[in-house]
Amino acid sequence: MKLRFPLHIQILIGFILGIIFGAVFIVNTGSFLLTAKNSEIEIKDWQQVSFLKGDSTLVSFNESSQSGIVRYFESLKKDKKTEGVKLNVVYPASQEIHTYENISAIQKTSSIGADIKPVGEIFIRLLNMIAVPLVLASLIVGAASLHDVKHLAKLGGKLLVLFLFTAAISVALAQVLTIVIQPGMHMTPEAKTHLVEAYRDEIKSPVQQEYKMDLVEFLVNIVPKNPFRGLAEGDFLQIVFYAILTGLVLCYIPKERAKPVIAFFEGITQAMIKLVEKVILMAPLAVFALISATVAEFGFSILGTLFWYALTCIIALVLVGFVLYPALVKFLGKVSPVKYFLAQKQVMAVAFTTSSSSATLPVTIDVTENRLGVPNKIAAFVLPIGTTINKDGTALYQAVAAIFIAQVYGFDLSLAQQFTIFITCVITGAATAPVAGAGLIMLVVVLNAVGLPVEGIALIVGVDRIINMCRSSVNVIGDTMASVVLAKSEGVLGEIKVKD
Repeated sequence: MKLRFPLHIQILIGFILGIIFGAVFIVNTGSFLLTAKNSEIEIKDWQQVSFLKGDSTLVSFNESSQSGIVRYFESLKKDKKTEGVKLNVVYPASQEIHTYENISAIQKTSSIGADIKPVGEIFIRLLNMIAVPLVLASLIVGAASLHDVKHLAKLGGKLLVLFLFTAAISVALAQVLTIVIQPGMHMTPEAKTHLVEAYRDEIKSPVQQEYKMDLVEFLVNIVPKNPFRGLAEGDFLQIVFYAILTGLVLCYIPKERAKPVIAFFEGITQAMIKLVEKVILMAPLAVFALISATVAEFGFSILGTLFWYALTCIIALVLVGFVLYPALVKFLGKVSPVKYFLAQKQVMAVAFTTSSSSATLPVTIDVTENRLGVPNKIAAFVLPIGTTINKDGTALYQAVAAIFIAQVYGFDLSLAQQFTIFITCVITGAATAPVAGAGLIMLVVVLNAVGLPVEGIALIVGVDRIINMCRSSVNVIGDTMASVVLAKSEGVLGEIKVKD
């Protein structure tokens, strides 16, 4: 008798084994590889590393700043400022200074735990490859089945009210929790200095972008100049807009002409769903590789420093994802929360490991239609829009991060500033791109809105990957919740299927 585990159990096993494998084959933080004059040298057990240009010292790092050293050199390469840069390495035993010139690369030492990451990246790329044609085709078919603009406006109105409600509750809850727990008051000045030094170059790009939120421009940009460009760039708001218009127009042309077009896109939808079902079989191996790489590169040491901040974020995410959403599913969707979660185990696992709601979208659509009983015309409408603008996990994370940074730097936020954080997080949460790491860029907007130091982002970058995994899971749960609630309100919700 052949023993076969359900896919969600395989994913869980891959996740656990990935943690163990990454912890065993962790990247050595006490060394780095230096490539100078076409020779590769391993630098380890150093006391101080300094970057120099001419007779001037650009920056110095201590023995615990491997990540800072690697990131700083990467920033110099990106800005094309490596010419003439030298590296001085001081060793504690002899106090000798070794100088290296003509440096072409500085990188962390190799570890098999991190080197298997490309396996997981291929999985993410496959899902992203499927997402755009699936969204376009399924949304055209779904919009064509709505029959009129009034029905679409009714659905859209319900959806926006639901998204706004959950976003407001999420951000307000995050603010209250952060004020009560006060995670910033638990950080020592030494830890603050160390984090700012280690990650100051990590935040260079988001800080320099000086992004300003313009709501009017955001709405204007929803309308694509060239829909093919929107498809090529994966701009889901533009894809949604174009697909809905195309689907609605199909309702107003003769049926004999619309029928082959709708059949064509139905065929694409079914093909993409079938492809998702095949690609998802790779999930256990991909989860193993992604989690292993995260643990190997990240480690667990920084969690001690940022324990209270991470705890505050995770409590807020758990309350929203596993209390607020199930309550809405129970009372508005008339569905058992237990069945609701059991039916979408794969969705949560993929969202957690990829840290991207857009990469998870093909799986979300498949599970929502085939497991949660939501018809295509609702799922195809709700999920792409939800992936783009429904990001309660991201919005509450930005609120926690902003107040945490204020506490660390000793800012006493007024009620007006707290309200500004509330409004800004609700808006920027919706405007954040549905990809890993985009939340940091929008956090700059939140901090600028209340006059907080943007360099404070360096305090939280170290655990951003872990928090990002958690908030992505909450984001996709919010999308499936909205699909179930909206389908129930339209009287078209089917039966939930829990078994594989």
